[in-house]
Amino acid sequence: MPARLHHPRRLLAAATALVVVACSDSTGPGPAKPADPLATAANIQGLSTTFSSPAFRSFSLAATYSPAATSSLGTLRTLLRTAQPALSGRPLTAAESRLAAASLNAAFVTSGGVISASVLPPAILGTTFEWNTATFQYEATARTGAPVNGVRFILYALDVNGAPIVAQEIGYADILDESTATTQKVHILVVGLDPAVTYLDYTISATATASSATLAVVGYITDGTNRLDFNATFTGTATSASFDIRFDVNAANAHVRLKFTLTAPAANVLKVTVNFRLQFGDEVVSVTGSETVNFNTQEDTGTLTVMVNGGIYAKVTIVDGNPTYTGGGGQALTADDLTALGAIFDALGTVANQFDALIAPAASLGG
Repeated sequence: MPARLHHPRRLLAAATALVVVACSDSTGPGPAKPADPLATAANIQGLSTTFSSPAFRSFSLAATYSPAATSSLGTLRTLLRTAQPALSGRPLTAAESRLAAASLNAAFVTSGGVISASVLPPAILGTTFEWNTATFQYEATARTGAPVNGVRFILYALDVNGAPIVAQEIGYADILDESTATTQKVHILVVGLDPAVTYLDYTISATATASSATLAVVGYITDGTNRLDFNATFTGTATSASFDIRFDVNAANAHVRLKFTLTAPAANVLKVTVNFRLQFGDEVVSVTGSETVNFNTQEDTGTLTVMVNGGIYAKVTIVDGNPTYTGGGGQALTADDLTALGAIFDALGTVANQFDALIAPAASLGG
C-alpha cells in the first residue's frame, strides 16, 4: 500500500531528499530499497555539519547587512525564494501565496543586458563594519584592516538569542568587489581567528544579455574538518529559470547534481521540473518529475520517479501538497524508511536557508 509521511513536503524536498536516501544493493531494473534507512538518516544529518560552525552562523547574520544587499534583490536570490515555498513542509497561507506569486513574476524579468561596473559603492570600499550594541546592527567604523577593494565585517560569538557578543570576536568576513566592465563579481572569505581557518571561500558572479541573465556561485564551505565544494549556475529568461547545482563531499566520495527548471504556464502558477543524479561510490540514484503550484487556489500536484542503479525505488504522487510514496514494484516503505525520509526533509529546509545566506552578501547581482 502507498505510504504517507506525517509531515508533508513538496517536490523539491521530495525529489532531492528521496534520492539522497536511496542506497541499495539493487543493480537491475527491479525494485530498490535503502540498505539501512536509519544509518542513512544519520549520514544525511551529518552532511549539514559543514554549515554548523560558529563562524558561519555569525556570517549569516552579518551578510544581511552587506552594502550590496541594500539594492533590489537580484535574480538569484529571487529565484531561490520563489522555490522555497516548495520546501516549506506545510500548506501556504494566503499571504505567503501572494508573496510567492510576486516573487515568481519578478524572477522572470531579465536585466536587458545591463550590468553595472561594480557591486559595492566605491565610497565604502576599505570600510570595516562592527556590531553596535546600542542600535543592534552592524555599522561602519574607523577600524582599519578591511580590503581596499571591499568591506570587512567583524564576526562574533552569538548568544542564545542569536545576538553578537562583542567581547568575543571569532573572525571576520571580507566581501571583495572583483567586477569588470561586463561581469559583476564578489569574492567572499570567512576567516576564523582561533583556530585560524578559512571557513568559506567562494565567488558569486553575474552576466547578462538582452534576453537572459546568468549567475554562478563557486567555492567551498567547511566547519574546520569537513569540506563541501559547490558549483552552481542559475539562468533566468522572461519565461523560465534554470538551476544546475553540484555538490561534492570528496572525503565521503559523494557527488550530487540537481537540475531543476521553474516555468509559469499561467498567471500565478509555478511548475517545477526536476532531473537529479546522486552518486555514492559505485551507486547511482536518479529522480525525474514535476510539480505544479497554483498560488491563487493553493492547489499543489505532481509526480516523480526515483531510481537506484536503474531499479525503481519509489513512485511519488503529490495531491494538495501531500506526497504519497509507493515502493518500487509494490514493495512497502517501512517505518524506518519514513524516519529516514523525515530526517532528510528537515535537512533540506535547513540547507535551503543556508544557501540563501550564501547569496545574501551579493543580493544585488543581476538586479
